[in-house]
Amino acid sequence: MQATSSRRRLLYSSGVVNYALKDAAFGVFVLFYYKQVLGLSGTLTGLAIALSVVWDAISDPLVGAWSDKLRSRWGRRHPFMFASVIPLALSFVAIFWPPGSVLDSQLPLFYWLLASVLLLRTALTFFMVPFLALGAEISTDYHERTLLANARTNLGWFIGVLVPATSLAVVFTSEGATDGRFIIGNYQSYGLLSAAGVIIASIVCIKGTQPYIPTLPRSTSTAGASMWRDIAATFRNRNFRYIVVLETALGGMGGIISTLLMVTYTYFWELSTASISIMLAGPHLLAVLLVTSSSGWLHKRLEKQQLLRLSCLLGALNLLWLTPLKLLDWLPDNNGLVLGLIFLNYTLNTVFTILRTVSNHSLLADIADEQDLATGQRQEGVMFAAAFFAAKFISGFGYLVAGPFLDLIGLEAGMQPGEAPYSVILGLGLIMGPGLALILLIPAWMAFKLDLSQQGQLQVQQALRVRQGVADG
Repeated sequence: MQATSSRRRLLYSSGVVNYALKDAAFGVFVLFYYKQVLGLSGTLTGLAIALSVVWDAISDPLVGAWSDKLRSRWGRRHPFMFASVIPLALSFVAIFWPPGSVLDSQLPLFYWLLASVLLLRTALTFFMVPFLALGAEISTDYHERTLLANARTNLGWFIGVLVPATSLAVVFTSEGATDGRFIIGNYQSYGLLSAAGVIIASIVCIKGTQPYIPTLPRSTSTAGASMWRDIAATFRNRNFRYIVVLETALGGMGGIISTLLMVTYTYFWELSTASISIMLAGPHLLAVLLVTSSSGWLHKRLEKQQLLRLSCLLGALNLLWLTPLKLLDWLPDNNGLVLGLIFLNYTLNTVFTILRTVSNHSLLADIADEQDLATGQRQEGVMFAAAFFAAKFISGFGYLVAGPFLDLIGLEAGMQPGEAPYSVILGLGLIMGPGLALILLIPAWMAFKLDLSQQGQLQVQQALRVRQGVADG
């Protein structure tokens, strides 16, 4: 039984590689590539990504509702996942390989980025929304759902940091005196490697979870029922509304971090490529190890909502000490010690982020059961789509804010580390420390309003089994 459960978690979790590759690309390379290498203004770069998220406002819930309703011999989720693979792979190539004809003008380059990101986000929606809903269906066990979310989240973080860290060391190599981060050909190679990774991970996930299709819940929607009405029905659930607000705020943090991480490492901390490679990999891999090794112990002592509350509060406190020390010039002159402090800060930040993500996704599966008991409909697709969109929407807003923000504080294309004016240092320090801490207070507030205890969930599960028994009888 244990071997079967472990294999199920591994095969299912491989699908998160697609989202991890997107996060790696947008968290480290896209803004830097288009603004600092290709010369597209930060405002237009942020606008392209933000507009693509407006499209997500339509596609995410519709795909979620569509997958809830679909009836096919391949189940509700797998047809969407299969259809997304090739478009998703091509989108990575398109983003990092714009044709030469668009490189000399701002608007053509902007339109190319917009079209490429629209393709990526649409394909990613077709894969990730059914994939996340599948995690709530593979198991109904309270604790195994947490294990599935934990495996998926940790693998996502592992891939999301291993890929850019390895790429900086292997793909983004310097040519003579030219920094590898400023060479266009390196980004083209990165796009091709990301596309190959998408294809491999998708095949493993789809084929690995295919045997479970006969055991998964079937559509309970009536023919002709409105998808928009189904979507609206989920928001009558109070706990679901809290989760959406919580995910929206966390997505805002993610958007700011993903757009400014490489810029912060390069201009605020003035780290070398080798040091950035270490910082992208080391803290995150250590955090994954810490969470993986302590997950069982933590979940035996704390319920999901308790762990969510604690991770929000401790995460906010962790954001308040390092960047202010740098701005106040209170850090020691020892570069090795400073690098160690950065390593510690980002390790703790990642630990708390992973714990929040695991708790959120596991709680969403429980809310889907709660909704089923109240309405008689299985709506995992809509619920995960709405929460997934909330995070993506505000992360796109993060790009819309961060792009003009970089223009405002005076970061110019081609500017080398050490050349940035103090306005850049001050702006990056304030937003990446106290600014993020203030945003994190919103998820903390929502976490304390949630009412999703283990005892309550066990009662919901029992009521669902009784109802099913009556229906079968």
